[in-house]
Amino acid sequence: MITGRQIRAARALLDWDASVLAEKAGLTRATVGRVEAALVQPQESTLISIAHVFDAHGIEFLDDDGVRMRKNQVRVFSGKVGYRQFLEHVYDTMKVSGGKIRQFNINDDLFLSYADDYVEVYLSNMEKIQNLDARVLGVEGDGGFPASYCTYRWLDKANRILIPYYVYNDYLAMPLYSGDRDVEIISIYSKLLSARYVEQFDVFWDNALIPGNKRGKK
Repeated sequence: MITGRQIRAARALLDWDASVLAEKAGLTRATVGRVEAALVQPQESTLISIAHVFDAHGIEFLDDDGVRMRKNQVRVFSGKVGYRQFLEHVYDTMKVSGGKIRQFNINDDLFLSYADDYVEVYLSNMEKIQNLDARVLGVEGDGGFPASYCTYRWLDKANRILIPYYVYNDYLAMPLYSGDRDVEIISIYSKLLSARYVEQFDVFWDNALIPGNKRGKK
């Protein structure tokens, strides 16, 4: 979780006063002031809104109360708050013009469950995007197909050991799991790298098992 000290430091880097942050995050100035002064235990949704605003303006939060301007196109989304930020980043990336989403060796039902109550908001927002081509390759037998805007197929169980990845337009994301409810996602902006992973995905997709059907190409 980000701290009040980090929020103040992030505002200073952007030369914002508290009212600017409040407006962009959809909060009151008084709420921002209380959070920064640690006068209240903020709701998780409040911290997510604040973190999302700073992330969109190039601010990166570090361990030990550190804050800096993002120096490259690599982002790390950590923990439950980070995971929701990742989903918001996916939506922000796709919402204007749609595009491609490719999830490889990811159990979508389990993956989305990390978002808890936010998942319904996320799915509803994604379903409204036009020109969205979203495909998910899970492992044979994975249950649950939660996203109506996605097409699902299964990898052979022998491919379970392959490294999972998530492509959304020009971003390649790698989810790293630690324990049952902890996830860290590394997102890299690279048109070339994401295109290569889409090519690899397509090879597996054409030979994947269609749930409830036989193997075969489109």
